[in-house]
Amino acid sequence: MRLWRSRCATFLPKKINSVRMAVAVFRTPSVVGEAVAQDTAAGCLIRAHFDKLPPGNHGFHIHVAGDLRGEGCAGACAHWHKGPATRHGDRPRAGGGDSTERHTGDLGNVTVGSHRYLLAGVRTAELWGRTLIVHADEDDLGRGPFEDSPVTGHSGARIACAIFGRVAHCSAARRRTRRRSDREYA
Repeated sequence: MRLWRSRCATFLPKKINSVRMAVAVFRTPSVVGEAVAQDTAAGCLIRAHFDKLPPGNHGFHIHVAGDLRGEGCAGACAHWHKGPATRHGDRPRAGGGDSTERHTGDLGNVTVGSHRYLLAGVRTAELWGRTLIVHADEDDLGRGPFEDSPVTGHSGARIACAIFGRVAHCSAARRRTRRRSDREYA
């Protein structure tokens, strides 16, 4: 299994201080991966990579709250949406132009590997504290015959949950800490 840290450097910009970023980390027995979000001129770019998932497609969504309490992260509430109420739908289209109705947090399906999403009109700071969830089943993109298709994409139970947290550049803090500790023990 490939370690995420080896890929992480390709996701992070050279000047991390000036870029607003968020990270959500999945580390469960069945799901291993990370998602990194950063501001771009076109909106919020999310790059997700999964090293481990159960076989098949899995619904992938941003949920309203960052509350992981309750069975299946029930405290995360519904799919996040910015703007007037709408139905569940497909993942964001390349270039940010959505041709179908969709919740802002509808990201379609994920499998093992890398995925990119551009959320037009969204800033990374709007994701801080929200939950990113991998579901047990394939998302039908709101097109299925099931009662919950227009709301959740009939994507099943929540099998892995991670909260988007702020990314901070900490190397300066580490250098100061080492210098202090060197002086203390000299």
